[in-house]
Amino acid sequence: MFQSFRAFSEGSKFHVRGIRFGLSHPSFLILAVLPFLVTLILYIFAFYMFIHHADEVLQMVWHPQTGESSWIVGWLHWTYTHIVKWIIYLIVLVIMFYTFIVLSIVLASPVYDYVSAKYERVYYQNASKGEGTPSGKGVLTVLKEEMKKAILMLIIPIPLIFVPVVGTLLSFVVAAVFIAWDYTDFSLSRDSPLLRDRMRAVWRHKWSLLGFGSPLLIPFLGLVIMPFAILGATTLYFDRMKRAPELQS
Repeated sequence: MFQSFRAFSEGSKFHVRGIRFGLSHPSFLILAVLPFLVTLILYIFAFYMFIHHADEVLQMVWHPQTGESSWIVGWLHWTYTHIVKWIIYLIVLVIMFYTFIVLSIVLASPVYDYVSAKYERVYYQNASKGEGTPSGKGVLTVLKEEMKKAILMLIIPIPLIFVPVVGTLLSFVVAAVFIAWDYTDFSLSRDSPLLRDRMRAVWRHKWSLLGFGSPLLIPFLGLVIMPFAILGATTLYFDRMKRAPELQS
């Protein structure tokens, strides 16, 4: 148990290392920040459209005629517009925030793949001269693989949100591990192309990944550290995960 807490704590500290690395290496920082800004603009627009049209959508779902309904219907409609509405808003905002992280990684995947490769080539001492290229995968291939993984990351944690208490907690845990895996996978996939090998590595380092992914799911804090996440995750992979026996065999 102590080892798990220690791994969780160490995983979260890689955000600090990623921020420090980014601030001291502007070329890496620019590559990490630009895709985030593009996705942020898209989601600000989506959030504006949601707020602007949410009430209209609710009225389309149920809008009883005034004066023709009983007091019970009126009370239910008041509950629907003043209580249920805000619960729906909260669920939509949580889903939007999570999908924002996933989509930002998908859109930025070619850039992030290049960032992790460049880090390996320049800063990882054990990398050979032939390593650190973008794996010859190409932009379309990287995007295709990220889309597959994104679908997996959306169909598992999101339904758990609707399960009271236990489901909400599990959705947070699963989403945190998935997000951390998504960031580290740009480096991991070069050493372990097979999905089953990568999933084995994720399970082995689940506590470190949980520690790294959890802060990203905290509103406001997640937005602040997200531009640096690829840098912290790449450092996490080379300092922790790459040394694991299953990646050295």
